[in-house]
Amino acid sequence: MLKRKILLLGATGQVGTAIRTKCSDQFDIFAPTRDEIALDDQKNLSNNIRTILIQEMPDVIVNAAAYTNVEKAEMEQDLAFTVNGHALVNICEEIDNFNRAQSRNLPLIHFSTDYVFDGNGNEPNLPFDRVNPINIYGKSKAKGENNILSSNVSYLIFRTSWIVSRYRDNFVKTILKKIETNSEISVVNDQYGAPTSAEFIADFLYELFQLESIESKKGLYHICAQGETTWYELADFILKTFVEIKGVPERALLPIHPIATSTLKTSATRPRNSRLCCNSLIKTFPFEYTHWKMQITEIVKVLLK
Repeated sequence: MLKRKILLLGATGQVGTAIRTKCSDQFDIFAPTRDEIALDDQKNLSNNIRTILIQEMPDVIVNAAAYTNVEKAEMEQDLAFTVNGHALVNICEEIDNFNRAQSRNLPLIHFSTDYVFDGNGNEPNLPFDRVNPINIYGKSKAKGENNILSSNVSYLIFRTSWIVSRYRDNFVKTILKKIETNSEISVVNDQYGAPTSAEFIADFLYELFQLESIESKKGLYHICAQGETTWYELADFILKTFVEIKGVPERALLPIHPIATSTLKTSATRPRNSRLCCNSLIKTFPFEYTHWKMQITEIVKVLLK
């Protein structure tokens, strides 16, 4: 039996790397280089996507590519909107053309973010709650969502939050480095969300890829770890996990200090409430949805080996 072929965009990011690592043995993963497909190359993007679709004939296309630097997006607005927003028009148009020419129904799996919401509520956001982003990154991702939703493509959009992993630079690795050097650490304690490991996302996609008809699950979903916390509480949990694994007395390390978001000087405003309700996902896809503490513990264990 031929392996299902996955066209993976953004294969070098946290989620993309986790997908390649988890899925390469069971599935045929084709991950084009930046020279082959660059989402900021508006001049050649459509032609490059068209060429690869015809050459590779994938069964699924996964877009894990994004402009994710929330701070820099405020200064590089055009680039953020090109990669996160306008590129999705090109991608969807080429998938639609491919489907018509080949009599196919190639599904698009796309990742979005909790930052499409303003964070003003006190409850977890539902998939079809009003989108109202408060920074350029969130606005550019919302634009990308709208471009997909208005297309003819069979899409599965997965909004997630606070992505961390053993790969690339991220919050967990930053905090661990500071702990290992016993550096002063201050972290905001008034932003709420669910830290979600890229490996958890990859495990979910591994199961999703095995479905006979992925396109029949078309929809907009939220996917994140179970439970909720603040960035400060997450950092403190990383510290306690470090202490447990290394056998170091916690009193020998500098404590982590909670601070208010208002004390930080940042270019981008962050939503206070980044909690996402995943009930529709859980009802649709049988899967082991693990708690954020379990996911963080696994990452820390790997990084401290």
